[in-house]
Amino acid sequence: MEFICEETVISWSPQRLVIAGYTGKDQEAVKKHIEELKELGVPAPPQVPMLYDLSPELLLTSNEITVVQNDSSGEAEVVLLHINGSWYAGLGSDHTDRILEAVSIQKSKQVCAKTVTKELWLLDSFINRWDEIEIKSWVQINGSEQLYQSGRLGEFLHPEQLMRIVEERGYAGSDMALYCGTLPLHGGFVFGGVFRAELVDRKTGRKLELKYQMKLLKNAEEE
Repeated sequence: MEFICEETVISWSPQRLVIAGYTGKDQEAVKKHIEELKELGVPAPPQVPMLYDLSPELLLTSNEITVVQNDSSGEAEVVLLHINGSWYAGLGSDHTDRILEAVSIQKSKQVCAKTVTKELWLLDSFINRWDEIEIKSWVQINGSEQLYQSGRLGEFLHPEQLMRIVEERGYAGSDMALYCGTLPLHGGFVFGGVFRAELVDRKTGRKLELKYQMKLLKNAEEE
């Protein structure tokens, strides 16, 4: 894979992909979210935050992903990447199969590609104002783009705290990509179409933008 950071091209292959869930700083809100998911048939996690170990080959910088059925959706997330001993940050989407999620959350994530921006920021360049960084996503509904998620990174565990948890549980390692958690939705899940997200640093004027199209594969079981 090739990335760009401050006009420098970086070639890198992830050796581990970890998705962190239930990483909200407000644990009462996290508990409420878990109860909401239980009503939708999604089992409660055995621990919070939860870490899901996935195949690193799922990580893509493509502007299109393929799915079998139109029952999956994206989630905007900061992605931390450990490259050549340094931590970088990109913007990604934890695309997830919502039907399979009621059976196994890990399997629902494993069956979908995980997109991330080609452009990265050095984590050290903004970690001191992590809480101020804005993150938003949009989806298409009837051909019109609508706001899907919005908030600031201060709603999540600080990356240093999250990385300590990752290390304590034995998931840490070099060449790892770590998805840091997502925001609540403005409404319910929206499937198909185009998913777009932005990560904005108002102090510097920098912005990362992620955009990808979902393409349906031909489903042999429905023929």
